[in-house]
Amino acid sequence: MDPQASAEFDRLRREATKLERHLEERVGRYQQLAQSLTTGDDSPFGGPSSSFNSRNSSSLYAAEAGMARHSAPSSGGKSSEALNEEETALAADVNRTISSMTDLIERRMMPCAERTGRSQHTLLVKRYREILFDCSADFKKTSAAVARKREQAELFRGANTGGGGGNGGGGGSNGGRDEGMEHL
Repeated sequence: MDPQASAEFDRLRREATKLERHLEERVGRYQQLAQSLTTGDDSPFGGPSSSFNSRNSSSLYAAEAGMARHSAPSSGGKSSEALNEEETALAADVNRTISSMTDLIERRMMPCAERTGRSQHTLLVKRYREILFDCSADFKKTSAAVARKREQAELFRGANTGGGGGNGGGGGSNGGRDEGMEHL
């Protein structure tokens, strides 16, 4: 047992613990932000309502009232663009932290644990790998949900601006469409 290797491992363990806390905090924050982006509820970020149901019902309301809806309603918080920018920055930070922790575990901690010859050090490395795996999986799952929601928003944005019902709604000026719906 090498006392110098044990001291080095303890230093690396403290560094890994700091990275673990930072990663868990950032992934948790990312999940909160993603919740705000994907469900549109009034989260701590106070972002605009962006869920399909909220957007769709307000679009329907606007169409029924004969109003053209040009922008999403805001709940007084950050704009959708600001939330998207924050999501992008947070995702980059999470990716950097995952990369740093992977490097620490695989290139520095594991070789040091092998040098100490202590089974508890090897088990600790295994624990950090599991934590990293769990946080990475949570992040990837949440990131995929955000990507799906962005794609959905793009599709609906294209449908709303591309002639998908923004022509006055029910005013009788759409002769072809109204006639086709007469039988219903």
